[in-house]
Amino acid sequence: MSFEDFLEKLSRFVAKRPGFVVSVTALVVIIFLISASQTEFTSYEYKRYFPIGDPVYKNLELYQKDFGVRAEGVYIMIKGEDVVNRETYEYMLELGRNLKNLDGVGSVTSPASIIAELNGGVLPSDNSQIKRLTELYARQFVPKKTLALMMVTVTVTDPDKTMELAEQIERVVKFTHRPTGITTEVTGSPVLGYQIVKVSEKETGMMTTASIIAMIVLLLVTFSGAVRKKYTAFMPLIISVFSVIVIVGLLPLAGLKLDPDISATLPILIGLAIEYAAQIQNRYEHERRRGHDRDNSIVIAVTRTGLAVILAMLTTVIGFMSMATTLIPETALFGIIMSLGLLIAYIFSITFLPAALKILDREEETTKVTKAKEEKREVGILERVLTSIASFTASKPKVILALALAVIIFGAYANTQIKLETDTKKYLPENLPAMVKFKELERLMGKQYIYTIVLNVDEIGVEELKRLDKLGNYIVNKEDMVYKYDSLSSLIKEYLGRLPESDAELSTILNMIPKDILKRYVSGHSLALYLYTTADTHDKRVELTEYLDRDVRFFEWHEGYYITGMPAIMAHLGEIMLKSQTQMTLVAYGLIVLLLFATYRSISRAVVPLVAITTVIGVLNTTMFAMGMKQTMMSIAINSITLGLGIDFSIHMTERYVEERQRHPPEEAVKVVIEETGKAIVTSALTMAGGFGALMLSTFPSIWNFGFLSFIAIIFSLIGALTVVPAFLMITEMFKIKSVKDALSHPSI
Repeated sequence: MSFEDFLEKLSRFVAKRPGFVVSVTALVVIIFLISASQTEFTSYEYKRYFPIGDPVYKNLELYQKDFGVRAEGVYIMIKGEDVVNRETYEYMLELGRNLKNLDGVGSVTSPASIIAELNGGVLPSDNSQIKRLTELYARQFVPKKTLALMMVTVTVTDPDKTMELAEQIERVVKFTHRPTGITTEVTGSPVLGYQIVKVSEKETGMMTTASIIAMIVLLLVTFSGAVRKKYTAFMPLIISVFSVIVIVGLLPLAGLKLDPDISATLPILIGLAIEYAAQIQNRYEHERRRGHDRDNSIVIAVTRTGLAVILAMLTTVIGFMSMATTLIPETALFGIIMSLGLLIAYIFSITFLPAALKILDREEETTKVTKAKEEKREVGILERVLTSIASFTASKPKVILALALAVIIFGAYANTQIKLETDTKKYLPENLPAMVKFKELERLMGKQYIYTIVLNVDEIGVEELKRLDKLGNYIVNKEDMVYKYDSLSSLIKEYLGRLPESDAELSTILNMIPKDILKRYVSGHSLALYLYTTADTHDKRVELTEYLDRDVRFFEWHEGYYITGMPAIMAHLGEIMLKSQTQMTLVAYGLIVLLLFATYRSISRAVVPLVAITTVIGVLNTTMFAMGMKQTMMSIAINSITLGLGIDFSIHMTERYVEERQRHPPEEAVKVVIEETGKAIVTSALTMAGGFGALMLSTFPSIWNFGFLSFIAIIFSLIGALTVVPAFLMITEMFKIKSVKDALSHPSI
């Protein structure tokens, strides 16, 4: 049985039992609505940006496991007129004890804890002695007399547990009694994660609501003229909302949670899922105006529009599913959720929608619909605009293709000039309290781009310590971007004033150093060398990562080493982003061409829709280059998404053009196609753009950029479908006609 036969049988079943179909749909939606109420939010997790088993990320996990800490911890800033005194230090000790009681806190290091441990577990009673010891042994934790830092190491790596811990830390800080005149502020990645979830929950609801409102306005303006009853113009939106409910309801059943990136699928789906219903309903209304009864109108709408709609759906799914080929969990999940949502929307569009339309159309069952054909409707603004576009496209196909070629060429160049943004802190709203405090911390302590070089040793002795110290000094003196190093050797020099003379002296000093501090530098036969850098861009991090590897190899650390830390991870993430973008784009191109060729058995018809989309990709690259926008983990998928989404319009135009060419010459066929198919395509495009445009309400820069670029992609995909596609079809036909004429005028002898 062919797909068309299946659609015909399904549509006749729906037309015969509309009440049953609507009832089953309502039951399904209610079940998933109940499940959707259990959906939870989570924060960004760096691990989800890397392919499973990625060796560079595994080094970071190995470091965290061996040294018992996360790469990034929690920082507590103690502020006052003069924080170096016994009362404030007693407060730090009490706060530290309270924090250590939390499950997931490995250690709490402060100037007070360092001095207390050096002084037999208690603080000196004399403030002058506290100041002297602070200057000698805890200077790095007191950058100025008005500020002291506490560093909380976090031993849990699960993002949800980390967020719970961050919330508990903030609560402990809030309820631990502070001395008069002292303020306490908390920052660090775990706290950022906790605050991100709160903002994400709020913004997801806001963006989804905004998307729905935009759809209502757009459908009222663009689609109400295509239906006989104005209120039925909102049927595609109902399909869209049902699809989102099912998707959200599936998440808790699959054990998934919404993070800021994944939550962006909801307002997008609101816009995208409308297209299939709009196309089918538009055809249904067209057939009713032509005089067909409800049942035949349903069958024609589902079967005749079905092939173009299923092709549009499949190409869109290909665009999103190409994201899964990268094996990056976050990217793959985004693509899978979007693909599944569109498939659900298509199913609702060929089942629930026609059933509901028949029920709502009941009063016209016995009337002669032919008078609907005789009703004269006023020509609206949209119709006039489409008529103008049709005239221009039909008369200037060569000019349009020349402009498209210029855009493609310049866009290819622009793509090579676009920078990457791999620091996920730059993806976050700048006004997050923890973000504001983190920037303050960076101003005081220097950029917090800290590399960690884990060096293996046969044993920890004086000679190894000297080599470690030499390596640290060598790198600081050689690399301009490294302004400080921190290691066991520098720690011991702070306590002893010099490096030990013998292994026995080293053993003595190691026993003096608090274990909570020592374990940051030593794990079994491994030493950690921390390098504080100014590598605040992707290019700098890539460059410095290569230089550091070269430096350690030149230093001949034969026992083995690896370089990790967030800057090294960010540098590697850039490589993954570039590779993933290329892979997703090529996979989307390849699969779409194969699908179209398998459907049409024609190379030209398989390639035509891609011409307009390639032009749109050129527009996107040009836009990013002109605006100085950087690629993020979300925006790298724009090309493949554009291929999947924008090609829908081109397919509808190509299908209708082939149909109209059986009755009209090329120029006339182009005008008919744009004027008659254009309205439904404009509706689809504007609703899609509205769904993506809702993301521009987000305070997350990466989500805003993604929404903006997607909005541009959809609008130019529409323009390309109405201009580039018809122009290309006309030009190719001209060549075919010319070839036939040449063959007839020069017959072979």
